[in-house]
Amino acid sequence: MNSCQTIKLSLCIFLLSTFMEIPLRAGSYANQLHNGLKLSYRHWNSERQEFTGFTHQEFKQEEHQGQQAMLETQVNIKPDGEETRRKSLWYELPSGKPLEYLEEDLREEIRIINSYQGKKVVTTLRQGDQTVEFEMELKDTPSVSFELLLPFLKKNLDQILSRDKFLFTLYIPALAIELENSALPRSMSLILMRIRQQETIIWESELGNRKAVWLEIYPESMMLRTLLPKKKSHFRFLLELEGPRHILQFEEGGNVYTLTSLESAP
Repeated sequence: MNSCQTIKLSLCIFLLSTFMEIPLRAGSYANQLHNGLKLSYRHWNSERQEFTGFTHQEFKQEEHQGQQAMLETQVNIKPDGEETRRKSLWYELPSGKPLEYLEEDLREEIRIINSYQGKKVVTTLRQGDQTVEFEMELKDTPSVSFELLLPFLKKNLDQILSRDKFLFTLYIPALAIELENSALPRSMSLILMRIRQQETIIWESELGNRKAVWLEIYPESMMLRTLLPKKKSHFRFLLELEGPRHILQFEEGGNVYTLTSLESAP
């Protein structure tokens, strides 16, 4: 998103936020943390009809800053084997509360760190010799930071399916970083989103047949939906309805990510 798009989006969010308070709260994901679980997703660009790589995800228990934690790692790999992006997310054990998130762009040498301190998310951006740090206040409402969106969906699936309309606040740290360099408030990086249940299907793959449901996520505001291109503001997720509720497939920005490998925890 360029600076012009960021300002247009931010002004739109500002108009909406003057009429509502949009708080944020970190959740607990203890039931989703399985030591030894490994998953792989295949990347496919539907517009270019091109295979673009894999994401390998793994959960392993280890110590983090002197306490026991579960580490979730995601590594993005191009078809030639080059690692382009690495994500690490530590959860406190046994509570399952998120402790710290690290995202590394290995080509641009950019590091984004989110630490979760009580009711605050503290974001640090490091690029070369430059460091930017700011914080966002957390309060009680269905809300989630962007890096925790997938576990948030899995945790709240029963509530999502039982309602005609499920609303939550999505905090986008990347947008907050851009706002930090402008005269606009960081609170504009909080966007009210809607989840709409779509069809229930039997997902057929080499991993076996699994009953699943499609969820569509998009901004609640008609103004934002008009302002933003659909491929930048609409997401679709296919969630398994039984068992650990794995994300079987998801779509965003013309890209499709499909679960191709699953190694359960011992």
